[in-house]
Amino acid sequence: MNSEQHQDLQHNWSRITRWYAENTPQDTLVLADGASAAEIAELEAGLGARLPDDLRYSLSLHNGAANEAYLLYHGELLSTSRILEVWQMYRDMQHNEGWGRGDSYRTEALQGPIRAVYWDGLRIPLTDNSGDAAMLDLQAAAGGQAGQIIEFDGEVGPKTVLAPSFSAWIAQLADELEQGKHVYIEDAGCVAPPGTW
Repeated sequence: MNSEQHQDLQHNWSRITRWYAENTPQDTLVLADGASAAEIAELEAGLGARLPDDLRYSLSLHNGAANEAYLLYHGELLSTSRILEVWQMYRDMQHNEGWGRGDSYRTEALQGPIRAVYWDGLRIPLTDNSGDAAMLDLQAAAGGQAGQIIEFDGEVGPKTVLAPSFSAWIAQLADELEQGKHVYIEDAGCVAPPGTW
């Protein structure tokens, strides 16, 4: 990433936090301080993969949410330690219980260039909402790109591509918030499209 891309990512996070400050109850989304280089390296070592530069830079700015807050309806915005914890939980369930494998785990809800695999270690959870998540996809299907962000549904598996990269996803979320495509839904305690709950 170059300095302009760094500034864009910082700016888009600022747009998101400003929208939350102006449109939700106090402290609905409080971003944590940035992760250290050692914390990011520890995450990558645990995953056995290097993260895209835009996600690495974002984690150095904000290591998840300070108050376990949701990023829109996608779920808790995870820190480096929580990303690894949730990823290891998925990996262990798959290894020990066969979760995500076999005929009962079909990927029939796929839209876009996503491999027809329910889950594997190349999909990294960035949020967690009781099994639903926005995930970093390090190996896309033909027509997609490594580092794309996908929507994962705990009941049906991967569903759709949310954005071609992490930085594009954050920019898209900021745009959608400012365009009024999402509102704070008090009963759910999160931000989502109007009429979701």
